[in-house]
Amino acid sequence: MIGYDYQLYYTEGIKIPLYISIDSHLVVVGGSGSGKSTSVLYWIYKARKYSCEYYITDFKASHEFKGISEHYAEFECCYSEIKAFYKIFLNTPEGGDGTTKILLIDEIAGLLAHYGITKEGKTIAEEIRQIMSSILMLGRSRKCFLWLSLQRYSATIFPASSGAADNFQCCVGLGRLSVDGRRGLFAGESLENEETLQFGQGKGIVLIDGQPLKALVIPKVSKQRLLELLQR
Repeated sequence: MIGYDYQLYYTEGIKIPLYISIDSHLVVVGGSGSGKSTSVLYWIYKARKYSCEYYITDFKASHEFKGISEHYAEFECCYSEIKAFYKIFLNTPEGGDGTTKILLIDEIAGLLAHYGITKEGKTIAEEIRQIMSSILMLGRSRKCFLWLSLQRYSATIFPASSGAADNFQCCVGLGRLSVDGRRGLFAGESLENEETLQFGQGKGIVLIDGQPLKALVIPKVSKQRLLELLQR
């Protein structure tokens, strides 16, 4: 469960849950304060009954996800963690090994921009792009998945010719998105009566593979509560 249908929740007070498969690539986009981190915490909270292993990289060192997994890295250590996940991905057999493995990269655009300054760094940024593309295209067969969280979605994340971005089974946009960001996430699809909706923290639009575009509201869960449940 990733949240509730926004329109029914606020117009009629009806809580209709929206679901995705745990075996999904996911991207969430939204400006500062839109609720990206709290949304991801909620999704981890809802997925806790499954056998999941998280590899978390937090380039901004915001500490939002610290303590959730022993596989955790910040700032420039993110590169090593991404490579470590990729090695595990390559060594995971077809059909998986019974555990769903998720690589969560928080603020991927910032990480790529950081490395894009120097010639050596550009090589690293390209390697990260290739790793993400491989996971997106081949990960489902090995139960290895990519979750991305970023402020703006742009073509610089993946080469347009790669087709990698088409492999996200769930795209979430929180708050008001830029025209380019919206186009990249939702491929020009529109939501009926969208102009009447009041988007704010934890509220936005979701495109789930095989379903029409929907408005979404995501409940909150405290990190402390999540940590308590994960440690049981």
